[in-house]
Amino acid sequence: ATDLGLLDIPHNTLIELGESRSLDDDQIVYLVTGSQGESRAALWNMASGSYKGLGIEKGDTVILSARIIPGNDRAISRLIGEIYKHGGNIIEEKRRLIHVSGHASQEDIKIMTETVRPKFVVPIHGEYRMLFRHKEFIKNHVEGYTDENIILIENGDVLELDGNAARIVAHNDIGKSFIDEAHLGEIDYEIIRERKKLGFSGLITMVVAVDRETKKLKSEPQITVQGVAGINPLNGLLQNARQSIAEIITETKRDKYQDKNFMAETLRVHLKRMIQQETGTKPVIVSTVVEV
Repeated sequence: ATDLGLLDIPHNTLIELGESRSLDDDQIVYLVTGSQGESRAALWNMASGSYKGLGIEKGDTVILSARIIPGNDRAISRLIGEIYKHGGNIIEEKRRLIHVSGHASQEDIKIMTETVRPKFVVPIHGEYRMLFRHKEFIKNHVEGYTDENIILIENGDVLELDGNAARIVAHNDIGKSFIDEAHLGEIDYEIIRERKKLGFSGLITMVVAVDRETKKLKSEPQITVQGVAGINPLNGLLQNARQSIAEIITETKRDKYQDKNFMAETLRVHLKRMIQQETGTKPVIVSTVVEV
């Protein structure tokens, strides 16, 4: 904006961060990111601790000129709380008319369309109701545009353009893509589902050791519980589970042990039903049969 001559900033008004440290608090204004409560943004770090040596202190005023984007309510609420904890004062859009939208107004849309005069218009950004109103506005206020050359598309639509027409020729089913933070690779939803189940219901691991020759139980089944509600060392449920598993192994015919995977799944299902009946929970259960 400055290079285009649209913004005239007086000399020495914009300064480097290092220069600001020599000025009094009432002589400086910091323009920082983080109005939506983003955890890695400068404002959150200033409010919760320190950002490059800067922090919110008693007497500071923070102007949140942005509106709350739906879904960011909790993060912004935490941000405001941290600012108040450190003695800051807040001026926000709800109480003062300080927000200026970065989106085009209807008049802006009209001017752009009349200036460019595209053969086809494809409204983008926003919910379908917004796209529809965009289309209706152009039809009613810009001459020469009808349903034929204003195309509404949704996520997954394939739009084909040629010199004479624009049409939706196909639709692809699309979903969410999940990226693992550790290795930055995309992961399947099935992994996400398993992680959610682990987080909500907990995990039980069971290891059963049997004699390689006799196929009899070598030692007491080892059952480990992590994060499962209703199970603790004092209520006797784990001991009952060990005894029940031991009885299943004793009663199982020897030929069933030929397939360890089948035996492990049989024990897993038995323990799953017992835990669900006793606690009402459905934890992830991993069962292993080891021959020694």
